[in-house]
Amino acid sequence: MLLQEKRIKMNRNKSNKEIGMDAEDRVQKCINSGALSFDKGDLKNDTHLISVKHTNKKSFRLTLEMFKDIWNQALDRNKLPRMVIELETDDDYWYIVGAIFKRRK
Repeated sequence: MLLQEKRIKMNRNKSNKEIGMDAEDRVQKCINSGALSFDKGDLKNDTHLISVKHTNKKSFRLTLEMFKDIWNQALDRNKLPRMVIELETDDDYWYIVGAIFKRRK
């Protein structure tokens, strides 16, 4: 069985929320093991609220609504917003890590 077929079978039994939580676990380990804790599906530390998005497709669409959502959630908690996008391939996980900034016109 190919690795991709095995992953698809494993993921079929999981909900999108469970797949997302697995991604958050991997991101937590990459950022700083043990330094982060869960808060309503996101990761946080003393200074940042981190939104984790996951896909196993070839692309991922970013929307203004995503940025506004993490921006508002972070400011409500007196933290800075960050976003991590995890792209899963057959062999690897790729990460895009970014800060979110807003500037008035």
